[in-house]
Amino acid sequence: MSHLQSSQSQRKQVMSGLGAIKRDFSSNSVLSSSQTSSTSALRSKELSMDAQKRRLKAIEEALGQGHRSETKADRVGSTIPSSSQSNPWTSSSSSSQKRASPSDDGPAPKRRQLPSTWEKDKELTASSGFVKSGKKTVAKATGKSSKRSGSGKIELSKEQEHILNLVKEGNSVFYTGSAGTGKSVLLREIIKALKLKHKSAHDAVAVTASTGIAACNIGGVTVHSFAGIGIGEGNVDQLVTRIRKNKKATSRWLRTKVLIIDEISMIDGDLFDKLSQIGSQIRHKENIPFGGIQVIVTGDFFQLPPVNKGSREVKFAFEADNWSRAIKTTFNLTEVFRQKDPEFVDMLNEMRFGRISQETIRKFNGLSREIEYEDGVQAAELFPRREDVDYANRTRMTGIKGAKERSYPAIDSGPLVSQDSGQKMLANFMAPQHITLKVGAQVMLIKNYDDTLVNGSMGTVVDIVDAATYAADPSHEDEVAPSTKDGSANGKPITSLPRGVEFPVVLFTSGRKMLVTPESWKVELPNGELQVARTQIPLILAWAMSIHKSQGQTLERVKVDLAKVFEKGQAYVALSRATSLEGLQVLNFVASKVNAHPKVVEWSKTLQTIEDS
Repeated sequence: MSHLQSSQSQRKQVMSGLGAIKRDFSSNSVLSSSQTSSTSALRSKELSMDAQKRRLKAIEEALGQGHRSETKADRVGSTIPSSSQSNPWTSSSSSSQKRASPSDDGPAPKRRQLPSTWEKDKELTASSGFVKSGKKTVAKATGKSSKRSGSGKIELSKEQEHILNLVKEGNSVFYTGSAGTGKSVLLREIIKALKLKHKSAHDAVAVTASTGIAACNIGGVTVHSFAGIGIGEGNVDQLVTRIRKNKKATSRWLRTKVLIIDEISMIDGDLFDKLSQIGSQIRHKENIPFGGIQVIVTGDFFQLPPVNKGSREVKFAFEADNWSRAIKTTFNLTEVFRQKDPEFVDMLNEMRFGRISQETIRKFNGLSREIEYEDGVQAAELFPRREDVDYANRTRMTGIKGAKERSYPAIDSGPLVSQDSGQKMLANFMAPQHITLKVGAQVMLIKNYDDTLVNGSMGTVVDIVDAATYAADPSHEDEVAPSTKDGSANGKPITSLPRGVEFPVVLFTSGRKMLVTPESWKVELPNGELQVARTQIPLILAWAMSIHKSQGQTLERVKVDLAKVFEKGQAYVALSRATSLEGLQVLNFVASKVNAHPKVVEWSKTLQTIEDS
């Protein structure tokens, strides 16, 4: 696992919106005699009926049940089902026959390796941080990353700490960096520090992003939702008039002290100027960008660009009239944590700037070889189009014959769940509205559990079991998701899930096996007002995924066919998800597919590094 993954997983305890899901196995009638004494000992510690009622009420409040009208979620149940409810997670659509773990299907495949034709270039693999041409790279591979100290505090790198301090001092800052430089790690620390600084006003810090997917990843909303501008069409005066008719949107603008915008590369310059001018007018500070709100902006302009409307030339946010007035400090992170091989870092940086040497082209072409993995878990294939992802995963699932199968519909809730806006928010969750799993399915975890099981961890479903019975077995104590464990003195997992509810057991590539139970995701406004929530198994099928949804992910095994990419930045985003050359397969590498916008290349020369400050 990469340092970046580790720092992300260490950064915070997973917040599911449900708190701890408590396990109740007092009615277990299928335990073996060897388990009976253990179960009996726990019965004296069972929750009282009143405590269970309070727990159910807390779950309902977490999912916003009391704030919504009747929806599809109401019909299937607004909380994790009780034994008296019709359970959407209990039905089976296939045979109950169990399939052996892939490791039992014969001799293990050969270990993955780089092409035999490769000869390590000592100049490239040295830790000097220089490419073959002798020019210094923008990013350097290092052996360190943000990490948690023994006291539980995140230890940021020197340059990350410098940016965090500037933010805490009240400066408006933009920071960027190549893929894998810890931008997301730093952003989460910034959010935590600013919320602590402004703890007296819970809605003082507005956490937003350019897209719904990016917003979900940082626990925020789209900048459009925050601003109350819909899709942002119309001039500033028209948008201000619209906002003033919306008391909640007006209040957000007036009460916000810090506005955070992630994935800034997908916001065009005209929208950035509109947001700045709206803030000035709503807050009655006409000559001050954003009306005096501190602005923290991050993202990588070398990655996915703004959506180009019509035939007009793309206009980046840094080209906005108010960019230099609003953002006083810009920094470029240089230390790469995702990839530890300087050679790979140099190759990616050549891609990022669109200046690829013949040697790098040769090496990328050499990565077209097939890779076999000892545990049988294949690389996640990245596609630019969602329909290709769905087809690839569906085809692989169909190929698994006679295996035990279960379907898991999501439980959606919240006041906007039945509205178009709410459905768009739900569509941005990594967790799908519906997922069918089979024993033998290749999956990816989409929640951070701990140091070795993080968002992006891949594995195989090796069983589908009665969750309460499985958890009650002492031999499985270490195979229960940390977010479901109770903090009671006995340290045993307890659940309110009824008997007969079956969930998958996944063997991850790290070697760990885990019973995966439901988690929750939610969208909230800066004041904490719930918009929508989704409860679902934190897994997705992982034979294939979209490049767009992979942005920000760290993947140990990646396969990309560059013949399918069609937009600037897609190839760079896809290939930079990989942690190593050994785990990367690249088909149809063509240098012309890897290009950077010349305006971004030129502007990037103006960015500061910590050495410059």
